This record gives sequence, C-alpha cells and structure tokens, in this order.
Amino acid sequence: MSNIKKVFFLIGNLVIGILAYYVYLYFWVLFSWGEPFQLNLLETFISLTLSVVVFLGFNYFLLRKVTSSKPYWWSGAGIVIFAIVCILIILAYS
Repeated sequence: MSNIKKVFFLIGNLVIGILAYYVYLYFWVLFSWGEPFQLNLLETFISLTLSVVVFLGFNYFLLRKVTSSKPYWWSGAGIVIFAIVCILIILAYS
C-alpha cells in the first residue's frame, strides 16, 4: 500500500470512530428526548449497524487490491475502538 493510501486509511478509520460516537449520541437524543436516561437497545443497535456498515465499506474499498490485508483490517478496527475510547476518556475527565 502506498504512503498516501496508508494516511488516508488511518485518517478515515479515525473519522469513522469519532462519528460512531456522535451517531450514537444523535440517536439517543432523537429517541429519548425528554425522557430520563436509559440505555435503550434501539439507539445502540442503529448506531452500531451504521458504523459497522461504514467501516466495512470504507475498508473494503481501500483494501480490496491489497494482497495481505488482514493486518490492515485489525489495525483499522483498533483505530476505530481507540478513537471511541479516547472520546469517552476526554469526556469523563473534563
């Protein structure tokens, strides 16, 4: 994979991780406006499904011609999870 493609891969997966958190917040506000906080499964399921579809589509598009793409898939998933955890830590301690 070329260097520009690697940078695009890293930034793209980072953006997917950041957007996954905010998509969950959007659906939580949309479905539970005015109600007390509950961890409803509907918001979680919708945001998780959208995030996984975007993650799979983006990485498939980028890695379809790479011969040994398995390590890239693992690092992409790690970047997405790392971005979500960083946002949660920043919000918890700020």
